[in-house]
Amino acid sequence: MDQRILVQPLIFASPVYWPDSGEMGTAVKSVSEMLGNLGGEGELMAPPVVVADDEDLVRALSMAARTVPLLVPISGGVQKQMLSVARQAGESLLWVWFPKDNIYSEAHRETVLRVVSKNALPACSDVWGALKGRGRRVGRVYHKESWRRAAEDIKAADRIKNTRLLIVGYTQDWVASASVDTRKMEDLFGVSSRHIGLEELFAEYERCGDGAEGISLASQFAAGARKLGEPDMKQIEEAFRLYRALKNLLSRYGCNGLAISCFSLAKTLGVTACVSLSMLNDDPGFIAACEGDLDSAFSMAVGKAVTGRPIFMGNPVYNLDNTLDLVHCTAPRKLLSDKMQPYEIRSHHETGLSVAQRVEAEPGQVGTIFRIGAEFKKAVIFEAPLLDNPREDTCRTQFRFGLDNWEECFDHMLGCHHMLVFGRHGSRLAGFMRDRLGIDVKFLQSAE
Repeated sequence: MDQRILVQPLIFASPVYWPDSGEMGTAVKSVSEMLGNLGGEGELMAPPVVVADDEDLVRALSMAARTVPLLVPISGGVQKQMLSVARQAGESLLWVWFPKDNIYSEAHRETVLRVVSKNALPACSDVWGALKGRGRRVGRVYHKESWRRAAEDIKAADRIKNTRLLIVGYTQDWVASASVDTRKMEDLFGVSSRHIGLEELFAEYERCGDGAEGISLASQFAAGARKLGEPDMKQIEEAFRLYRALKNLLSRYGCNGLAISCFSLAKTLGVTACVSLSMLNDDPGFIAACEGDLDSAFSMAVGKAVTGRPIFMGNPVYNLDNTLDLVHCTAPRKLLSDKMQPYEIRSHHETGLSVAQRVEAEPGQVGTIFRIGAEFKKAVIFEAPLLDNPREDTCRTQFRFGLDNWEECFDHMLGCHHMLVFGRHGSRLAGFMRDRLGIDVKFLQSAE
C-alpha cells in the first residue's frame, strides 16, 4: 500500500465552554502535540483540525467522507457535531480521556485536567454509546499502544480494500469448495478482479524471450539452493521467464494479486508457476494463489494484510496421530524473516515437469493455520507447533504440525487448501475478521 493519509484528527470544542479564544487555542495546541507524539503524523495521520463553529463542521464533514476521523472532544456540547461527522464516515476513532491514569506526559497533564473540567468525558460517553448503539464501527484511542493497534487495523483494512486480483484462466475443476463469485468478493470487501485467458499469458511469455534479467534471477535462484534436483538451467530460466510475464501482466492491469489455473498452464506450456508464485508471495506488495482458488487468494490477502508476513498455501493431510501435514510444490522462501529459508530445487510432483521448490523451516516454530470459505462468510483458525519437514511421496514442500485433536480441526475444515503464516497470529486474525470483515470465525484454541 502506498503511504497516504488515512486518519484525520478533529478536535471538537464548544465556544460555550471555551469563551476565551486564546485559552482554547492553547488547549488545542497542547492536544495537537499529544496526538503528534503518537507517532503517526505525516505517515498515516494528518495534522489536527479544530471544529468549533458551523464553517469548521462543513470542512470536517468533507474530510470524513475520504478519511477515518479521529474524534477528539475537548469540551461538552459537541456531541451532535461529532455524530454528524461519524455518520459521514465509514468508520471512526474516538479519543477517550483517562485523567486519573498516568498515561500523559507532565507537560500535558494540566491540559488534560482542563479539558476534563470542560465536560469532555460526558461527550466521550455519549458519542461512544450512540455510535455503538447504531451499529457504527468505532474504535478507542487513548495512548500510543491503542493508537498502534488502531492504525494497524486501518492499514490492513485499506490493503484488503485495495487488493485487485488478476485471475488467469479459471478455478481448476477439482477445487470444489472455493467460491467463484468475484462480484460477491467485491461487494463485501472491495476486492476487485480482472479476468484474462491463459492465451494472453502464453503470448506475454513469448514476448518476454530469454532476457538478461530472467537469466540473472535464475542463476541466483540456482546458486542459493541447498540442492538442485531434476530441473536443468534451461527449465529454471523458463520458470523465471514465466515470472517476468506474470509481473508484466500484473503491472499492465494494475493488479497486486494473482489466482492462476496452474495445472492447465503447465499442461499446455510445459512450465509451472511454482517459482512465480513463490517470488510474488515473498514480495510485500503481492499475493498469489494456485489452482485459481479464490477463497485461498482472499485468505492470503487478509493474512498478509494483517500480519505483514508471506502466506503459504498448502494441501492438508490429516493424520490419526494428531498431526497435520501441509504440502505444496510452491512456497515463499521468506516465511520466517527477510532471510531466505533453506530450499531445494525440484520438479513439480504431480506432472514431473519444470521447476518446483522444497522449502524448509526449523521445527519448534508456531504456525497459524487458517482459511476463509463458505462464500466468504466463515473462517477457521488454529495455531500449531511445527514438528518436522517430512519427505513423503507428495508435493515438494512439506510441513508437519502437531494438533491437540485432529478431528476438531478436520470437522471445521472449510476446504482443501489451508493457509499458513508462521507466528502466533490467531487471536489477531480472528478479531480482525470478525470486527472488520464481518466473518463468522471459529478460532480453535489450543489446550495449552
